[in-house]
This record gives sequence, structure tokens and C-alpha cells, in this order.
Amino acid sequence: MAGLKVIKDFNKFKKTYKNHDSKKQLLHKAGRILRFIFTTNSAIWFEKDLSEKSPSYKANFPIEIDTTSTSETIKWLKNLDEDWVIRPQEIPVAIKFGHCWISARTNRKIIGCIKIGFRNVYIADYNKVIKFPDKMAFIYDTYVLPEYRGKGVGKYLITQAINFLKTKGYTRVGCHIPPWNKASICVYEKTGFKKISYIRYFRFFGIPLLIASNNKKFSLFRNGKITKKETPYE
Repeated sequence: MAGLKVIKDFNKFKKTYKNHDSKKQLLHKAGRILRFIFTTNSAIWFEKDLSEKSPSYKANFPIEIDTTSTSETIKWLKNLDEDWVIRPQEIPVAIKFGHCWISARTNRKIIGCIKIGFRNVYIADYNKVIKFPDKMAFIYDTYVLPEYRGKGVGKYLITQAINFLKTKGYTRVGCHIPPWNKASICVYEKTGFKKISYIRYFRFFGIPLLIASNNKKFSLFRNGKITKKETPYE
């Protein structure tokens, strides 16, 4: 079946070429074929125990936090030039399960946001919806406009998100960050997140494979093994 799909995709690619579609469309179709044959990525997964005291941070200028702006934040992200900041698969899952996309504003203008998921979250790295334990939230994206970075906005957003989750009765929050994103790793560690796992993801002809290393001290792991019942890493 996998081989048949590759042939079909390749035939579509040839048809596009014969119809003189744009170079961008051709490259996009070729990329889809190659990603189906093989794709890989990696991320460091973090967890924070919300019963622990969290450091307090403020931005370098006045910021307003809105925890009820999910719909407006979705529209704002859609209007940005950077396609990766929002994926179509995220939106229906976020709406269905009541995710909270908190926005940060200055002078009533949105300058950043943090996406918090509950119960089920679409994880772009794995191209699937992953179920999370009760009382555990998951931060699946943090974004700040380039001109406002390095001014404490990210740390302030995260600490405000933590405070919000505590008021809602959540006991844990997780996130995952690619190893190359040193700035985000530094920000999350400063706000009290601790590394629990490094996961490498592979997909060959649509068949997924996860390779994980973990820290036995943290609650998502039991006896050094990832438990299916209580963990999002399946």
C-alpha cells in the first residue's frame, strides 16, 4: 500500500510538471513525496510540577495578558507571514477541547501568544493528535513578534500561563522544544521546567518509530519505561 501511494504521488508530480505549474508548487509536491518516504525530527520534552514555587518575571515594558482571546489569537496568527506559527490541524482540536491561546498585548496590540492544550493536542512533529493525562496541560507553542524578543515577553507569558493553570486546578504542565532552539530552552528552564526526555521521531513510508531516553524521577515515567496510560509519548 505504501509503495502504491508513492507511485500515485509521483504521477501527480509528473502531471503538475506537464501542466507547467509554478516552481513552488512542484517543489511542494516533491517535498510531500520525500517526506512520506522518510522524515525525522527530534525534541527535548520538559515538565513542570505546578505545586512547586515558580519564579516571577516581568517584561521590560507594560504588557496586558488576555486568557480569553483564543479566537482572536487564531486570527492574528493566520495573518502573520510565517506559516509555521499556526497549522490547520491545530485549530479544530483546540476549539473542540477548549484549549487556551493566551495573548500578550501592548497598547491593545497583540505582540505574542502561548498555546496551551488540554486532554488532546495536535503535535505537529508527529502529525497526530496525542492524548494527555487528566490535570496535565501542554504548551505546544510560544511565539513573540521579532521586534519584541529579548525584552522578557516570553518569560512573562510563561509565568502568567503557569499562574492561570494553577487557578484551573492543573498539577503539571509539559512542553517540547527542538534541541537547536537554545533560546527557548533557556527561557523554559529559567521558569522552572525540567528535562524529562529526549525523543527522536522517524517515519518510513508512513510507519512511525520513536526512540526515547528518559529521566526516571519524573511523573510521566514508571520504572524507566514510558507508560501508555499516563503519558502523551505513545
